[in-house]
Amino acid sequence: MQKTVIILAGGKGQRFQLRDKCFITLNNKPLIQHVIDNLSSVTDEIIAAARDEQQGEQIRDALPNNIVLVFDSLNGFGPLAGILSGLERASSSYSFVIGCDMPFVNRYVVKFLFEVAERGDYDAVVPRWENGMVEQLHAVYKREPMLAAIRDSIKKGDAKILNALSRLKNVNYIPMNTIRDIDTELKTFWNINTPKELKKCASLVEKV
Repeated sequence: MQKTVIILAGGKGQRFQLRDKCFITLNNKPLIQHVIDNLSSVTDEIIAAARDEQQGEQIRDALPNNIVLVFDSLNGFGPLAGILSGLERASSSYSFVIGCDMPFVNRYVVKFLFEVAERGDYDAVVPRWENGMVEQLHAVYKREPMLAAIRDSIKKGDAKILNALSRLKNVNYIPMNTIRDIDTELKTFWNINTPKELKKCASLVEKV
């Protein structure tokens, strides 16, 4: 199965003086580069979704040439617009979508999610916490059903990824206990939102 990784790079860190999150460095490496390095062995293509051409040029200068770059075609739809642009460009049936601020993403967890998606022909495979919350930005989506769901959401002016996800008919929600069998500390879901979190993670950088 051909596999795509879509990294959402357009966000700004509210607690990082509105700097682009993807360029915030962890142990002298941009956050987005950590994601790329961790997942390059489990995917056939990596797409970085920038919010506009200006940011895209900065990303292009910073990233390897084999990374595909796309731009949000819609304003006001946040990450949903990035997923749309990424899926429209993806050459694979299934894409793993992730934010650029998850430097500990675990390649074996992602490989597992892809395998579940292919084996069950699911529209999406999404990790779910015990309290019911889901990791919609650490999930695998089937291209055509998710594109249709996103476009329907956009027609209704709805920017919530969860509402697009609810429009899919065949979703497999993976319990966290299953993920823990692969990543006992669930570091794959750790994201960095504050300077304090960045400092904490600096001592934990490792190849996952």
